[in-house]
Amino acid sequence: MDRQELDRLQTYLRRMLNPEIGLAARARRDDMAEIILNDEPIGRITLDEEDGEKAYNVTVPIEMPSAQPNLNEAVRGKFGNPRLRVVPRPKKTDSSEIYLDDEYIAVLFRDDASGRTWTFEMALLDFDLDPDAQI
Repeated sequence: MDRQELDRLQTYLRRMLNPEIGLAARARRDDMAEIILNDEPIGRITLDEEDGEKAYNVTVPIEMPSAQPNLNEAVRGKFGNPRLRVVPRPKKTDSSEIYLDDEYIAVLFRDDASGRTWTFEMALLDFDLDPDAQI
């Protein structure tokens, strides 16, 4: 990913998750970047390019302080965004949906049976990064 592409992704993530998010290119990996918040790496973005179309996957691990986590608090705390909310998925116990206000934006997957580790996953298409796109 070149600097212009990283800038577009960073602008989008700042609008959706937190205005302080930064991106850093990954050494020796032109298809990956680190997501930085409060000077700490919190996750990564990977590029998938197929048939001339670009898609991006945002992946952020979220550790829960207990086996009975408050998912809303954990997600809001990770991104510092009180507008995020976790909604259980119908008929699914291993994942939940993430909303920004009333807009669906991502999925939160449980990584283990204990419920202590989860992964935030957001899929982005190239046209999502258009500055004129509706949010």
